[in-house]
Amino acid sequence: DYKYALIEFEGINHEVDGVDRFGDEVTFILEFPYGEDGSYVELAPLSTYAGVAERDASGRIVKDSVYAERVLYDYGGKTIRITVRGKWALHDVGKVSARVVVKKLDNPLYPMAKSLSSLAPYLTAYHRGILFARPDFAFAADDHVVDKRGRRFPGYYMPGLNPSLVPLSNEHVFKHIHEPLNKLLARLRDIPYTGIDDLKILKESYMDDPVYIAIVGDPTVLPRYFIEDIMEPLNDTGIFSMGGGGIQTDNIYGDIDPVEGDWSNCAQDVCSEYPEIENMVGRLFAWDTQDLSALIVRTVFYNDIIYNMQKWKDSVGIIVGGGLDFAKPLPLYIISKLMPSLLKKLMHHPPFIDLEGPWKYETGFGDILAEALRKRVGEELGFSTIEVAKDNEGLLRGLSDDALREIKRKSLRNLLVFNIGQVRSLAGESVAKGKEIVEGCNLIFIAAHGSQHLFSVPGPRLVAAGFDGYILNAPRLWQKILECIIPVWMIGFWGPGGDLGKVGDYTPRSISNLNLGPSVLWLDSCFCGKINGMHPRETIPGAFMHAGLNALIASTTSSNIAGGYLEPKKHMWDTLFSTWRAYRNAKMNAKKGIFPDFHFGPKIFYDMCVELSKNKTIGRAFRDAKNNYLPYDADWELWWSPPLSANGEHEKGYGKHLHAKYTSFYEYCLYGDPAFNPYMPGESE
Repeated sequence: DYKYALIEFEGINHEVDGVDRFGDEVTFILEFPYGEDGSYVELAPLSTYAGVAERDASGRIVKDSVYAERVLYDYGGKTIRITVRGKWALHDVGKVSARVVVKKLDNPLYPMAKSLSSLAPYLTAYHRGILFARPDFAFAADDHVVDKRGRRFPGYYMPGLNPSLVPLSNEHVFKHIHEPLNKLLARLRDIPYTGIDDLKILKESYMDDPVYIAIVGDPTVLPRYFIEDIMEPLNDTGIFSMGGGGIQTDNIYGDIDPVEGDWSNCAQDVCSEYPEIENMVGRLFAWDTQDLSALIVRTVFYNDIIYNMQKWKDSVGIIVGGGLDFAKPLPLYIISKLMPSLLKKLMHHPPFIDLEGPWKYETGFGDILAEALRKRVGEELGFSTIEVAKDNEGLLRGLSDDALREIKRKSLRNLLVFNIGQVRSLAGESVAKGKEIVEGCNLIFIAAHGSQHLFSVPGPRLVAAGFDGYILNAPRLWQKILECIIPVWMIGFWGPGGDLGKVGDYTPRSISNLNLGPSVLWLDSCFCGKINGMHPRETIPGAFMHAGLNALIASTTSSNIAGGYLEPKKHMWDTLFSTWRAYRNAKMNAKKGIFPDFHFGPKIFYDMCVELSKNKTIGRAFRDAKNNYLPYDADWELWWSPPLSANGEHEKGYGKHLHAKYTSFYEYCLYGDPAFNPYMPGESE
């Protein structure tokens, strides 16, 4: 038995012809025994879209595979199960293979992103800063990592997929990183620092005159701090498929006065009403030292690189995906109230019928959000080119006419029910603008649905498409019928057209093949900022840095949607008239340049953009926007904040929903040099 085992896994999809044309993929689900009863839980699924496809000189894919590494501690004698699921547009059966190698490690301190910290001296020299590095910053499960009862915690080597490690990891970060960092900061300012009594002076000094703290390395060598989350609790094994529960945050590196031992959902600071970040933090993360070196070069020579890119510099891209609208239609609301709680819970398991709500029914919220960003970020901040894509328009790529004809001819059923014209109008090549926007814009905002391995923009409209009816050939009628059904069934993600948007999903496989400028991207999508315990090539941040991005802000948990409805809204339930009236009023106001206030992630994004326009660095603008968020949004009241908790939190009705707002404060992480100063049109000196 190996005390420390490295599992190297490669899964291969040999049916490569449909990858570029349809988004075909194969998913390998690794399961391992967990807990006292030894029941199997997912060790995070691995799909080939989370890998990096090999291409020939013409750009054609010759190998579609995913590579990952996982480290297990003291897990000898356990059996890991692997199951495979293929999704091919034109095949029901295909060839797949997997290669698994188990290696012995001498110790568990195994960074997934190798040797990144070796470049820290170069970044330090460029900024004329201080290199602060110690071997005891790193954390992983080991024999000496025990709780107060002397218990060790075998299994996955990092918190997240081993939630029992979270208290020990957080204590380690506080004592071995946070406290030494505070002492260094105090020494730099000649401020006495003996403990909690000196925090106020230290905090005030750096709040007024902050410094940049660049984290160079992955979360093994420079761990993240974990905050409890109502939506995805730390001990919820059901969220292991998304990389584990809780909020993984880098705030601790910039926060001088967090309360020791308080990592609850609404964790406070010692010296302020709401938690604040004093210093500016960003994490430099990439596939390898070559990619990280390229990121540093793009930052150092940024002004030279963009000197002749005038159109790109003055372009902003706004992609607001579908499925951001939420409502509680009165009939469903009545059913949800009359149905016994036990029956509702039973139906929430397969077949996954949600009778709690709210549900993804159109309210116009997403449209108005896109127009508000166009006006208040694009026009008011001086961008001359404003690219906006809504719903399926934000697809990275669309289905070609040849691909649509092949789907039509696949089977007798498709010949009878698949409507090419309908799907072309929703997800055809002429509809998709995502690639054009992300490659052609300096500043980018994307709101989507995602996981740690992808994000996707289509909403119920496309999911409900692709079925023409066996007898009555009325694609629009069937689409409307299905749009009424699928939000209640399978959370609105599954339906006849559920896979039609896969060709345009943003994944490591597709992102890494882009040619981006040194852009800034705000990604408002669940889980996409997770890198904890993941091989860098299977991460969204790693793929974007490889493609040429300079700064990414992304969330490590479920990102909140600001209700998904429009005001006025007087009741928990909605009627066709009330949603129509609210949307009509919002459109009339939009024509006058009047928009609803921003909340949650879009609020922090907007404030960050305003600060950037004052010639601030990305780290300073991000810090100031986050610090402004809770004082601004804490008293705002709303009916619900999707995604919704399974414990009925949203049923408390109209109120502040503070837990969701604290989540927004903690969840967003900056990838890139915090001292990077991106171009903004007309920025003041």
